[in-house]
Amino acid sequence: MIYTSLTGLSRHVIKELLAARVRTVEIRSPNNFIAIHDHQPGDRLFVTDSSAMDVVPGTTGLIATIKALQIITHRTIQSGEYYYEERESQAARLQLQLVGVGRVRRITSIEPGTPLTLDVDEVRYCGAR
Repeated sequence: MIYTSLTGLSRHVIKELLAARVRTVEIRSPNNFIAIHDHQPGDRLFVTDSSAMDVVPGTTGLIATIKALQIITHRTIQSGEYYYEERESQAARLQLQLVGVGRVRRITSIEPGTPLTLDVDEVRYCGAR
């Protein structure tokens, strides 16, 4: 199945998503912000701790559903006696719910300025008796 990928998330976040099955993350990375820009709650993503340039066939990660999505703006104001400076930045807050574990079959799109899209196989584990 084809998924948009969130890359470079910390291993700590990946482990918490595996353990708790639901995790809220704040996305500030331009690559990941672009990746989720056109997504809505209910869409699925492939989440990995590998950087975008390190994703190759065989890379493992998690398949997660977006439960909630919020775009937020941070405003910082600094001023002194002779200056006034205001900065704004945008971030996205995502609540992700674990669906399963996935492995990259192939990279479908890695164009600059567009989301990294991957063909991912869901990895299923079976217990034999």
